[in-house]
Amino acid sequence: MKTFEALEWLKNNNNPSAFATNRFGETINAINFVEQLYELGTKKVCVVYIIDEKERIEDEGGPYAESLIVELPEDDVKRNDLIKFYEKEMEEQGIGEGEGILEWNESNIDNGILGFGWY
Repeated sequence: MKTFEALEWLKNNNNPSAFATNRFGETINAINFVEQLYELGTKKVCVVYIIDEKERIEDEGGPYAESLIVELPEDDVKRNDLIKFYEKEMEEQGIGEGEGILEWNESNIDNGILGFGWY
């Protein structure tokens, strides 16, 4: 699976709506969201499951994605803050049990990895 550091990927992407359009609209809003994750203490944010077929890049100016992997910090307070931030985001977006991302996180969170996905 190809992964890229999220800020670098977003800032160098010429697609005006490169990430989870239904949630963020313009790329700048996704950049602001990733910066917020770093401010909360995440060690690293990566874009995953990138859709980069030639036709899309020609039509939209760059690749597209809808998922992030966040490396959680060791610090329990920061880790819990990020998990609360994640839960609030999923609730606000109406993403619930059975939509995959919550179940994926249950098996990965102990490894210090948290996934965000907007589908």
